[in-house]
Amino acid sequence: MSSVFKPEPVMLHKTGPQVLQEINACIGCNECLRACPALAEPITIDRLNRETLAGGISPAVARFARTCYQCGACVSPCPVGLHRDAMMMWLKVRLLRKTLEE
Repeated sequence: MSSVFKPEPVMLHKTGPQVLQEINACIGCNECLRACPALAEPITIDRLNRETLAGGISPAVARFARTCYQCGACVSPCPVGLHRDAMMMWLKVRLLRKTLEE
């Protein structure tokens, strides 16, 4: 008798409300983006924060999210102790969902 493998849902680093709380706690210093080795074109943290959980995703932010490889270089320079890596994961999921809908 064969059994069908049913994968368990995967939990991202943080829930949506937790990511929103981190975005709201961001002081807008851009230190995370200055430390990022994947950032190839200028993006402000305000723009990235706005597009992480809701609304449209601009081509520049989409390119940045696709090149982010979750290295964590953005975490240690944050003076508030936020986890941009978890926020980027949410943005990546939004991009994936958008692609699947098209």
